[in-house]
Amino acid sequence: MATTLRVLFTGGGSGGPTTPLLAVNEALGALGPTESRFLGTTSGPERAMVEEAGIPFYAIPAGKLRRYFSWQNFTDPFRILAGGIIGLKHLLQFKPHVVVSAGSFVSVPVAYAARALGIPQVLLQMDVLPGLANRLMAPASSALGYYFPSSERAFRRIPERQHVGPVVRNSVYQGNPERANQRFQLNPDPPVLLITGGGQGAVGLNRAIQPLLPTWQEHFQVIHLTGRGSKADLANGSRYQAHEFVNEGMGDLLARSQLIITRAGLGILGELAILGKDVILVPLPNSHQELNASALAEAGAITLLTQQELAENGSQWWSKFWSTYQPGITGQRMQSYWPSQGTTVFASLIRQQGLRVS
Repeated sequence: MATTLRVLFTGGGSGGPTTPLLAVNEALGALGPTESRFLGTTSGPERAMVEEAGIPFYAIPAGKLRRYFSWQNFTDPFRILAGGIIGLKHLLQFKPHVVVSAGSFVSVPVAYAARALGIPQVLLQMDVLPGLANRLMAPASSALGYYFPSSERAFRRIPERQHVGPVVRNSVYQGNPERANQRFQLNPDPPVLLITGGGQGAVGLNRAIQPLLPTWQEHFQVIHLTGRGSKADLANGSRYQAHEFVNEGMGDLLARSQLIITRAGLGILGELAILGKDVILVPLPNSHQELNASALAEAGAITLLTQQELAENGSQWWSKFWSTYQPGITGQRMQSYWPSQGTTVFASLIRQQGLRVS
């Protein structure tokens, strides 16, 4: 009888480090018997995401190491200590074979508690520039999966490192354009332009694109995901519709879209790469997203546009882009940029680490 692999996932604070963990949980279940538990933050969006996936969720205190003055700098060490103690309690109760994280400060004390108990820790590094949480967890980790080859250099102390590429949900492969036409009442013929700024980056992107929306409607049916709590300035019409967000049916919408304008978060970028979509990236200014976008632009896998250029010279930029745009060219490069079976490869790495100590 196959050993049931017990996996403790840690992370949260946003959907970014949560989505790939849910994706790899699916893949682990396909590889063999798996029992999972998830430790996350008390106030992040991950609780709803995890519970919807059917995984038991437990909130633990989380602190943050800031490089600027804040009164929370005086209280966060106690929150980090409390997170470590509660994390240790879960480790002793659940007895996982392996702990898995994709970043997030809530994961750091749990990683060191796991190390003290001799439990392997596997990290997923998605961005080009490693975040502080992953760098802090590296000494406590036994294996690493990473998206960009250049990020491996920061983790040379981790014994096992593997270039896995995007870790995405299985539903990404199951998108159906016809279902999108029905759900969003789209005309079957004109192509779809999808605009999404995610959570943090939606407001700035929404503001910058407003002058171009009438022009885009000449060529596309435009679907604009404005972000939670944000409203579009333009009323819905026959070739434009705005939604705060789309959960159910997002896979169908991605399958139906020909061109996507988005930020450079690795959650959606991994999915777009798997699907081979043409992408215009407008990275969040002064963030790690700029390095992600630059790496993909250097490979000719995406079209890079800064938010400043979009806001100040958007119409001129679009005219130049549209005059040379050939559908599918950058999408093919995007699809070949990363390994295509990242989810299964990363799941296999996790299972291998866990079964060594089972």
